[in-house]
Amino acid sequence: MGGARRRRPAAHPRFVRPLRAVLPGAGGFGDRVAVSAAATVTLILVFLASPSSAALETRGEPPWPAPSPARIATGVHAAGLTLLTTPGVVVRFAVHLDVVVNGRAVTVPAGIGIDDPAHLIAPLFTTDTSGIIHVTSGSDASVFTLGQFFDEWQVRLATGRLGGLRGSRDDPVTVYLDGRRVTGNPAAIRLTPHLQIAVTYRPGTVRVPAGYTFPGGV
Repeated sequence: MGGARRRRPAAHPRFVRPLRAVLPGAGGFGDRVAVSAAATVTLILVFLASPSSAALETRGEPPWPAPSPARIATGVHAAGLTLLTTPGVVVRFAVHLDVVVNGRAVTVPAGIGIDDPAHLIAPLFTTDTSGIIHVTSGSDASVFTLGQFFDEWQVRLATGRLGGLRGSRDDPVTVYLDGRRVTGNPAAIRLTPHLQIAVTYRPGTVRVPAGYTFPGGV
């Protein structure tokens, strides 16, 4: 995250090829992150918190792998969402998520929101480890939040909480949108097209990205 670079993310094996017809560029993503020092701006957030994150099992420190197939439905239902046979096509966009803990980037794993054995997929899902979150829906009235994605991941996200980590006055859990620090309940952050999100805990000298270059068609 300290400068522009390209990665070869690991793609989720079985869903990537079928998704290419719906999501151009879904497999084999490359990326280039535009990095800048973060400005601190307080934004007013729409409070759309996910309904039942407190019911999820607390996971400790990272790494946080994708839930096992047997646990996929637990997170999706906790987010108030439903597993579907195909992604929605009325709403289709992507956001990018960086997570930094103790000065290191935390991998956002492939396969979040994808029940591969059952061939089912949630409205929010990842196909590789690039940090790109795909957002799809069959209704243009749909609204999704960051908390719902973390529920699917089954990593707790709340004011002062990130997985099993508890923020403090000296070491807060801090969220940035397009490089700007925001306050309020992070789970309530509304996902909008091409939003760059960074969730940090003790980031050290890692600078927060102000934006992200999305692959064509995403």
